Amino acid sequence: MRVIAGRQIPETLEELLDPVRTTILLIDCQNDFAHADGLFGRSGVDLSLITERLPAIRAFVEEVRSAGLPLIHLHQQTLPQGASDSAAWLRFKTRSGRDPAYCLPGTWGCAAVEGLEPRAGEEVVVKFRPDGFLHTPLEMMLRAAGIETLVVCGLFTEGCVESTVRSASYRDFFVVVAEDAVASAVPQLHEGSLALMRARYPLHDSDEILAALARRQATANKT
Repeated sequence: MRVIAGRQIPETLEELLDPVRTTILLIDCQNDFAHADGLFGRSGVDLSLITERLPAIRAFVEEVRSAGLPLIHLHQQTLPQGASDSAAWLRFKTRSGRDPAYCLPGTWGCAAVEGLEPRAGEEVVVKFRPDGFLHTPLEMMLRAAGIETLVVCGLFTEGCVESTVRSASYRDFFVVVAEDAVASAVPQLHEGSLALMRARYPLHDSDEILAALARRQATANKT
């Protein structure tokens, strides 16, 4: 720990990851974004990096579940007939020529990809923009649970992942990114986003995160 302005500041990964005050955010692992038959896949988006990373994301999620950490699913939605879309948002969503009606509520495309479905007791936060905090109850839920650190994984690295990481940081949460458990459809943007986040936030492979959590839990059990 460092002391700055009279406050103790966690410095190491182990110090950041107090299991009692840490939550995992799983972002946008939904069929329209990640499955070949989803809207992005049918639109010709290259999903190879996402397909490659999904096993690591699944494995990480299973491990944190086994460790007893809370897991919150963030799911993007678009209301029917564009009811959740402003003109500016529609312009943004269609910049690559794709259909803006992705992740419609109740559709297969909106559902979680196989192996990452929410389980009983796991919260699902619906969002309508990349930032998981914008117009959602996420911050209220985290404050009520006494959460201080968020470990972030999911899709897309330069989009909803980075937007949520930045927003969490600006709301005074500690943020750790599971570097091998995030992915994008555009490798250059994925790498650029990782470089930017690496300059500002702790980025660690999922194995490092899990090992730090286990050490912190072992220390807590001894006291």
